[in-house]
Amino acid sequence: MSARSSLSALLLGFVAAATMCSPAFAEETREQKRARRCAYYQEIIRVAFENVSRSQMRAGFVAEHDAFIKGGCFADKAVCPKTPAEFAFADILTMLTVSANMGSTFTPFRCPAGGSD
Repeated sequence: MSARSSLSALLLGFVAAATMCSPAFAEETREQKRARRCAYYQEIIRVAFENVSRSQMRAGFVAEHDAFIKGGCFADKAVCPKTPAEFAFADILTMLTVSANMGSTFTPFRCPAGGSD
């Protein structure tokens, strides 16, 4: 990750942490929390794309990830990274969601047992 990207990720993390400390944060419904987290997730995707280009990933992986976003960050189907670029993309997003106290399970990245689709 470049210094510029690292700084962007760090700043996004601080903004997320400050947002989570507000009084309104404690009174959120489950739907409001998911919407807030999904909006933040869409912001951090930009950081991931600064480091990994869409063209480096399989079309199916990108489509499945886009479906996760369009579905309000709720995955009916797991998105399974298979190439080095896809793993890098998933790793960046997972690290940033953990840094934002969203947890690693927020992301759609999972692979079926045995490695088959």
